Amino acid sequence: MQRPFLRRPKALAALAGLAMAVGLTGIPAQAQSTPHYERPMATGTLGKGAAPGGPVTREQIIARARHWVEREVPYSQARWWKDEATGGSYRQDCSGFVSMAWQLRESLTTASLPSVANRLPGFDQLEAGDALDNPAAHAVLFGGWTDKAKGDFVYYSESRAGRPARKDTANIHDNRIAGHPRTSYIPLRLKQLTTAQAPAPIPARPTARAQAAPTAALAPSASTVPKAKPKPKPSTTAAPGRIPMPSTTAAPGRTPGTTAPAVPAPSTTRPPAGAAPGPAVTAARPAAPAPPPGDGCPSSRPVSFWAWIFSF
Repeated sequence: MQRPFLRRPKALAALAGLAMAVGLTGIPAQAQSTPHYERPMATGTLGKGAAPGGPVTREQIIARARHWVEREVPYSQARWWKDEATGGSYRQDCSGFVSMAWQLRESLTTASLPSVANRLPGFDQLEAGDALDNPAAHAVLFGGWTDKAKGDFVYYSESRAGRPARKDTANIHDNRIAGHPRTSYIPLRLKQLTTAQAPAPIPARPTARAQAAPTAALAPSASTVPKAKPKPKPSTTAAPGRIPMPSTTAAPGRTPGTTAPAVPAPSTTRPPAGAAPGPAVTAARPAAPAPPPGDGCPSSRPVSFWAWIFSF
């Protein structure tokens, strides 16, 4: 009679453990979330060192919204999300999501979001990073037009429990947007929105050398002025048909009238008798063979008048 009673506590313990296991697996994990309110102390790495509530670009706003979508941050009105990319902490509901994307000082509500933004004159003025706010119910972040002529656009939002941050599409002419009447929304643009364009570089002041450069450029340079050709030196060679007489003052081993280094002369440097001299030698040439006996120029030795007469 007592054996079933002894087994009953073990059965209850097993059932209790099973219930706890089922309960833990059924609750979605909300890592890095805290159930209490916190003011954002930093805007994270996507803020690039900006302070909460400071200027923010459209690119930063969209990047921060996409980060929560990628992380699948769960919806909650009682929890705040904090991570290294977006800083924090920000409440995990619709207005907290817009506050995070705008990197505000705190998580505002749908009723207080208009206090940090300007109302646009119409829906056609919306651009990426703006917001559609229903002060009594809901807010979404405008992601940009996909076809402005038709009214198609994308938006990011935290919408309801069991559905994490996500990206959706809609048409600005639809009767309802994100489950709420289109006419209940007002288009908002953050007051701290900035383009953050880098200033144009200041041109450097021209130096004295740079100022003189145009004047120097007008004057022809030495390399562009054509050089005058040197006048040809009078040739010491004889005209064609005449036999040139060897100079007695020429340097040994050099041919008269040459401009290049002389070529060593053969044993007899006189050309054959009756041969017309060529142009002045300007390049080395091979030595000529020795002339045959009896040919060549007359001797340069002085001859007496009577010896010349009797030679005929």
